[in-house]
Amino acid sequence: MLFRKARLTVPAILFLVLLRVAIGWHFFQEGVTKVRDGGFSSTPFLAAAKGPFADRFHAMIPDYDGSIRMDAKRMSEVCQAFAKKASEDFGFDEAQQTAVEDILKEFAAKRKETYDQWKPEIEQYTQGIERMNALKEDSSRANVESLRQQRDKIEAEWRTLGRPILAEIDQNVRELEDRINAVATDEQAAPDPAKPAKGADGKPIRKRIEFKFPGEPEITVRQVDRIIPIFDMVVGILLLLGLLTPLAGIAAGLFLVSVVMSQFPGYPGTQPTYYQAIEMLACFLVAFADAGRYAGLDFIPWSFWNRNAKVPANV
Repeated sequence: MLFRKARLTVPAILFLVLLRVAIGWHFFQEGVTKVRDGGFSSTPFLAAAKGPFADRFHAMIPDYDGSIRMDAKRMSEVCQAFAKKASEDFGFDEAQQTAVEDILKEFAAKRKETYDQWKPEIEQYTQGIERMNALKEDSSRANVESLRQQRDKIEAEWRTLGRPILAEIDQNVRELEDRINAVATDEQAAPDPAKPAKGADGKPIRKRIEFKFPGEPEITVRQVDRIIPIFDMVVGILLLLGLLTPLAGIAAGLFLVSVVMSQFPGYPGTQPTYYQAIEMLACFLVAFADAGRYAGLDFIPWSFWNRNAKVPANV
C-alpha cells in the first residue's frame, strides 16, 4: 500500500488525551463562569474589533455609534415602532393599548430629562460622529503609528463622553421593554396559545418582544450573549467525555478563528491573539486526530465500525 494509517505512540496518545481534556475543561469553566456570574456581554469584545472584518463585528452591536439613541426624535419613533409591534404580536385590546400609550409617555418624559440634562454633551458627541467617520475613512491614519494613536485617543475620548448618556438611555429602553411586555397576559404571551406550557419554576413560559433598532442584522450581540455560555459548556462537556470530538473540536476551533479575526494578525493597532491562535490550532488537532477514540466515548462507535467493516481479502 502506498499509504498506511498513521500510528501514535503511547506518549503521543497520552498527551493528546490530556490536551483534549484541558481544552474541554477550559471551555466548560468559561461557560459556567458566564452563567454563574450573570451579566455576560460580548459587546466590549465586538466593539474592540480591528482589521478588515471590524465593521462586521461592529454591526452586531445595535446602534453601534449611538447616533439613534442620541437623537430624541428618532428614539421616539423607534419606541413607537416597538410598541406597535408588541401590540400587534400580542393582540392587545383597547385597554391594553391605552396602557401602552401611557407607558410610552412616561418613558418619553424620562428620556427628555436625560436629553435636557446632557444637552451640551449630546451636541458635542453628535458632532464627533461625523469626525470619527472621517477619521476612519482616512487610510493614512491606520498605517502611520503616530496618526493611528492620535485617532485612537480621539475615539476613546469621544466614547468616554457618550458612555454615561448612552447608559441612561439604554436603561430607559430596558425598562420600557419590560413594562410593555408585562402588559400582555399569560395567554397572549404564550409561545403556542393552543398549548400553554410552564417552566421548571412552575411559571408560565412567555414569549418576549425585543426592542430593536433600525437596520439590525439577524444575529446581534443579544443572540451571541445567549448562545456563547451554552456553547462553551456543551463543547467543554463533549471534549471532556470524548464524545463527538471531531464536531466539538471543529466548532471550538472555528469559534476561536472568529476571535483571532476580530484582531486581525498584522493589522495596525490590533492586540495580540497568540493564546487564542494556539488553542485554535490545538482544537483542530484534537478534532482531526479523532482524540475521542482514546479514553473517550468515541471509542465505542469507532470500535463497532471497525469490527463490522469488511476486511479486503489478501491478493
